[in-house]
Amino acid sequence: MLRPQEGLRLVLAVAGLVMLLVAIAYAAPIGALKQSRVPTNNSGPRYITQGSDGNFWFTEGSPQGLAPGNVGRITPNGDITEFAVCASCFPNDIVQGPNDILYLTSNDPVLGRITTSGEVLPAIAMPNSLANGNGLTAHGDDIWIATFNVNSIWRYNISSGQFTEFPVPTAGAIAFDIAVDATGIVWFTEFGANQIGRLDPQTGVITETPVPGSPRGIAIATDGKVWFTERFSNAVGYLDPLTNAVTEILLAPGAGPEGIAAAPNGSLWVTQSSAGNIAQVTASGVIAESRRIKGSEPFGITVAPSGDPWYAELSANKIATLQLR
Repeated sequence: MLRPQEGLRLVLAVAGLVMLLVAIAYAAPIGALKQSRVPTNNSGPRYITQGSDGNFWFTEGSPQGLAPGNVGRITPNGDITEFAVCASCFPNDIVQGPNDILYLTSNDPVLGRITTSGEVLPAIAMPNSLANGNGLTAHGDDIWIATFNVNSIWRYNISSGQFTEFPVPTAGAIAFDIAVDATGIVWFTEFGANQIGRLDPQTGVITETPVPGSPRGIAIATDGKVWFTERFSNAVGYLDPLTNAVTEILLAPGAGPEGIAAAPNGSLWVTQSSAGNIAQVTASGVIAESRRIKGSEPFGITVAPSGDPWYAELSANKIATLQLR
């Protein structure tokens, strides 16, 4: 592995994959860290998004089943309110949709809903009882869902109330996370197949691009590049939609990148679950980190319009924000 101080750039060609390997340079720790404890013990906060009400909403998906299935709301000042969304499910990802309604996935084959006023709406059953949801995202009137048991991408249209299924070509791909770019193209990670998927909603055609590791989180940068994390390869990377070239950035040993979110300034913020902190990454490989909190396990992340990242600390049972100014 390249050391952080090295400035070497390598060009690799592996099984038809054109990949740039970029060395990294670290800056000193940045920002003021603010943490807020989730009231329910062992709640397992996982993913977080900014709501249309200006607050941040997060899922509580304790994998040990030690806590009820809650969604939490945290104000910019750090005040947390929890809402029970199910009796025994484990909420997973969450996204803000139209009409002040947030949508969430869980280990149940449904699309959960809660309004920004805290009203839990009836969950919408998936057409397939095995379609448990991983990542999801919203684009216009569509909610896009990555599912793993049925190896498909699903679209739920809010206006029509109809689902459309798009089967992933590679068997056992394990669609993990999903994002939509400015042109409406849907991108998703294939954790089980070491690929990035591209779905054209107009034609229904899915194309796949190999990447070196098992991709998990995905985000679209302001320049349109498709970024992803590889927790178990200890790397982040991006795919250029214009050339299909993949660039890989190896992180310092023990980082464990998981969640990823685009910032307004063109950089990306990544949760380093194993290291216990978050990192800002640029395409040139410059990285700035927050201070590390051992055992906190940062997981899902979002970036406020101000540029400050907010994230869930899965093992610390806290929601954190890094105040940059």
